[in-house]
Amino acid sequence: MIKYFVALLFCSQYIFSQNTDHLDTVLKQLKLKKTEINLDLFTQKVLPNDKSKRVMVVPKYTSEVSNDYFVLDAYILVIDNATGKIIYKFIEPDAWTSDAIILNNITIDTGLYILNNTTRAFGVRTSYHNTSRSNPYSEMNLSLYIVNNNSLKPVLKNYILQQSIGDWDTHCKGEFENETSTINIDKLQTKKFNNLIVKTKIVKTKNMFKNGDCDDKETTKVLSSKLIFNGKEYK
Repeated sequence: MIKYFVALLFCSQYIFSQNTDHLDTVLKQLKLKKTEINLDLFTQKVLPNDKSKRVMVVPKYTSEVSNDYFVLDAYILVIDNATGKIIYKFIEPDAWTSDAIILNNITIDTGLYILNNTTRAFGVRTSYHNTSRSNPYSEMNLSLYIVNNNSLKPVLKNYILQQSIGDWDTHCKGEFENETSTINIDKLQTKKFNNLIVKTKIVKTKNMFKNGDCDDKETTKVLSSKLIFNGKEYK
């Protein structure tokens, strides 16, 4: 048991060190201190299509934290995987707010967002939820970034990929709605960028007491839409 605990502790420390590789080097370049960033939400990931680089998301506090409330500047970086040197950066002031709807996770999405023959985007996903039992709410948003003209630029901002809403009596009676979207790359282009095909599945559930039991009725529909590049971003 002791050997297992020691091994587990070593593994946890190793994972933490892996998750914070180059953080000190990057913060020094940005002239930031660790106390100025939200370490719980900090994340980074090696680019699968170019393993000499990695994406790093540094969430910087804009003010003091008050209970669950805080506002973060978004530092979106592409760094050299060997040295930690910042190659590209995009800074968005007041990008994320955590309040009644709590920002609980930030992840890097390195899916196949191939927007044209020379451009592959990477994504940053942000997840939120509230703490209400009677009116539960959660959502996950996606932003996409590309390297263009030797700089890092956003081309899609906070697009809702998942959203769940509920209104019930905490026992049975109530209604819930869950939307989940997937993005596929279209062959057709607008302003030299592939259109994005969005498939959205909407599931509505209605609960009610029937013959002493909690009965539910579920309806599902699927919608299709497109996001078109307007020369600056996808809309």
